[in-house]
Amino acid sequence: MNIDFDRSALLEQVLAIIRDENTSPRDFRANLRQLGTYLAYESAKKLDCIDINIKTPVSDAVVKQIADDIVVLSLLRAAMPMADAVLDQFKDASLGVISASRADMISDDGTAFQIKGGYTKIPDLNDKVVYVVDPMLATGSSMKYLLELVKEQSPRKIILLVAISSRFGINEIENQFPEIDIYSAAIDEVLNNKGYIVPGLGDAGDRVCNTIN
Repeated sequence: MNIDFDRSALLEQVLAIIRDENTSPRDFRANLRQLGTYLAYESAKKLDCIDINIKTPVSDAVVKQIADDIVVLSLLRAAMPMADAVLDQFKDASLGVISASRADMISDDGTAFQIKGGYTKIPDLNDKVVYVVDPMLATGSSMKYLLELVKEQSPRKIILLVAISSRFGINEIENQFPEIDIYSAAIDEVLNNKGYIVPGLGDAGDRVCNTIN
């Protein structure tokens, strides 16, 4: 389920910076971190909480605390700054990483790719709330590969945090995994015949790691 939320002027400013081809790798990473913080905040509105009793310097007080056991999964390599920001918000969360990259295109229109898996290190996900973090949701091929691995461990809930998605990618995930909540800061309508989001922001992994040729 795609979650709609109000995009503030601050979020629009961050999106403008990460889309700009002239943004330096340092500023690109910093603004992806900001975006991760914003999306974590928005998604946390739907987490389960419990009341706990504390003492202030003045009196007793009842406050709310997140009850869910959270795991953050980072799709290497582009998601590292965003995932780090999400971990800053959920300080007791566990962290897992999955490496997945595009291989051969299997459709002429650029909407489907074979996926080459790599290094994977995932903690126990059974009955956990799993945050899957990736800056880009384009064709959905890599994300579907990852989500199949995640669902094998029977998490209680899966939340996907994305900087920029294509409409095609959103539809692909919603059709195959309708139970998943998707928080995307922006949704672009066009996916070109190479499987890139238009206007998008280019290759997020290259821009994070400064490996653009």
